[in-house]
Amino acid sequence: MLTLKKNLIFLFGVTIGVFCLLFSSMMPNSMLFQASVWKSNCVDFSFELLLDSVSVLFVGTVLIIGNSVMIYMKWYMSNELFFSRFSWLIYLFLISMIFMISIPNLIMLLIGWDGLGLTSFLLVAYYQNNKSLSAAMLTALTNRIGDVLILMSIGMFIKEMNWIIYEYSPVVLSGSMCLALILAGMTKSAQFPFCAWLPAAMAAPTPVSSLVHSSTLVTAGVYLLLRSFDVLICNIASLWMLKFLSLLTLILAGSSASVTVDFKKIIALSTLSQLSVMMLAVSMGLSYVAFFHLVTHAVFKALLFLSAGSVIHSYRGVQDIRFLGKCWQELPISMSAMLVSMMSLVGAPFLSGFYSKHLIMELSMEDECNIFMYMMEMIGLSYTSYYSSRMVFSSMIGSNKSDLTVVSVKEDILIIIPFFILGAGALLIGDIMANKNELFFFAVFSSSIESLLANIIPYVGMIMWSVISYSAAFYWANKMMMFFLNMWLVESLTSHPAKAMLFNYSFMVYRVLDYGWLELIGPQGTYYSFGKFSKINEMMQSGYFMLLLALSLFATIMMIFLLV
Repeated sequence: MLTLKKNLIFLFGVTIGVFCLLFSSMMPNSMLFQASVWKSNCVDFSFELLLDSVSVLFVGTVLIIGNSVMIYMKWYMSNELFFSRFSWLIYLFLISMIFMISIPNLIMLLIGWDGLGLTSFLLVAYYQNNKSLSAAMLTALTNRIGDVLILMSIGMFIKEMNWIIYEYSPVVLSGSMCLALILAGMTKSAQFPFCAWLPAAMAAPTPVSSLVHSSTLVTAGVYLLLRSFDVLICNIASLWMLKFLSLLTLILAGSSASVTVDFKKIIALSTLSQLSVMMLAVSMGLSYVAFFHLVTHAVFKALLFLSAGSVIHSYRGVQDIRFLGKCWQELPISMSAMLVSMMSLVGAPFLSGFYSKHLIMELSMEDECNIFMYMMEMIGLSYTSYYSSRMVFSSMIGSNKSDLTVVSVKEDILIIIPFFILGAGALLIGDIMANKNELFFFAVFSSSIESLLANIIPYVGMIMWSVISYSAAFYWANKMMMFFLNMWLVESLTSHPAKAMLFNYSFMVYRVLDYGWLELIGPQGTYYSFGKFSKINEMMQSGYFMLLLALSLFATIMMIFLLV
């Protein structure tokens, strides 16, 4: 009965999320709620909440995905010893994201921004082993770079005498402020060279991964940039830098996902690929198009993670796609959900991903970029079709290369409900948003030939990459496979040197302070000094008493002689 009541609460949360989605298109204007916290002579520090069509729509998306994941979690982690603690961490994670969405004040934004960083560290390290701790530390330290950049932005934004950056026109804003904001968003959304932490975060449980990679942590950077685009436009050079790095991340993620055999890591790299598409749209000035793709991607990516979690759970935790196969017979509902999410990820016609992804592809033709960047975009998008097909065919109809068979588990109602909710979203939310919300009304003036090329090139690229990747006779192909498998050595070139530098610095501090100055002026030094002082005092006191005794004896003898 208690479980039924909790599930009804989660379904009520899903209903509120659907209401927010529908209500967002009917909001007449923006509403800003403000409460003064501290007021000085010239600076007013207040707590604000911004409710407009963008924030309400995204909050509704987070509520739908979060409550669906909570229902799914009852089945996936029912045997966990610390299930209650895990649930409270998920609640804090969702609350932090809602604060991040609704607060336009750059200072108070840190409540949600730092809350996401702290709770993500605790969730990634949930299994309490060396791999989880290493991934959690990498995630936390990378996100701390974004925290420092946000603090720098606050310091530079003081010139404006106001910290509200959403839908705000700057007056005396400097270009360095724009660069700091862009770099902060890149660290949170794992763009090159800060992309090593995102696949490492797969050490977390699958429900956490579905939240992190769909609508919470990784989307925070994209959301910050698209909402503060009026500030970013002041520095065009920074936007060009963002465009190039997002295209580089797109190709990096696609090429790595094409050769990776870890089930969850492929999905994580696909998230990295789609985040780079959103960043590309932001760099081209298509902020609302990026938000459109952000919402549609959140729904079908959460569905993809939940269906992948069902397969992994049924195969006793195995994540190698070479050991998976023929899941269609044993897990028909999970495989149907995976197929819908994968088709939406690829951009199949009339699914949610089709409306947002192809809109970005066609509008990029009108952007003032050279043919080199456009070809980078097409190559990066062609990888999506390949690794999506590879993963679906390996798990659904492929023959596994081991004696491992799927556990005979009936698909519970606790996974059918979130599959139905998110599956309906993956099928319908793109069409509903494109037709009902005025934010996403865009006129595309591409010719029929250009549109045909934009839709065909990714699939042609998929065929070409399939031929190249399976040509094992080429020596260079095997070398390239290892290079792609290691994510272009990004972790070795970015994370490892930073960690080595920090370890060397820690050893220097340990040697100079712990075994140096602190030994002299700290507790150990104080103990040693007091010990020496006590010893000298003891020697002096013992000598003083001996002298006093000698003088007493001498005086006694002299008195005896005098009396005699």
